[in-house]
Amino acid sequence: MKKLLGLAIFVAGLFVSCTLNYPNNTVLTNHSSREVTVNFTGAGEIILAPSGYPYSTRTVTTLGNMNPGERMQSFSPNRRVFFRYTNSSLAFEFFDLPSFQVNILNLTGQEGVLTADEWMDEISFTNSSTEQTNAAWLVYTSRPRFTARSGDFLLPVLWDRVGDIFTVTIGN
Repeated sequence: MKKLLGLAIFVAGLFVSCTLNYPNNTVLTNHSSREVTVNFTGAGEIILAPSGYPYSTRTVTTLGNMNPGERMQSFSPNRRVFFRYTNSSLAFEFFDLPSFQVNILNLTGQEGVLTADEWMDEISFTNSSTEQTNAAWLVYTSRPRFTARSGDFLLPVLWDRVGDIFTVTIGN
């Protein structure tokens, strides 16, 4: 009887372990305006085209017992897009992070660059004392840490946000 019970437990354990390792298809969909690179367990690097282009959706075979953190090892650009994971459909969806326009008022009379801890592309500004704007100057966080440099020198930075527009004042 004990041997039969032990055999039953062994068979049940074998059945459960086989069931937990059943391959499932995981769907990766890019709804963002940027190309997204995903490093996925068992599939390596996968490149998803921007939304609306061919290859913006890919299907990957994965093991069913892996949680989302085990499936996706990393993705980029991680400071421009975010992902949402839906467990019931084994789907990862990528979306653009909210963006805010950046305007610059340079009071130093020096040329330089403005950065925000990789939350935006580096912006070159001129020595003009009038407000400089460019619709392509975007920051992808509502709490940036702006840094301005002219050559090797840091410049003082103050900023204010009204709605979706940051006005960055460089200098006193």
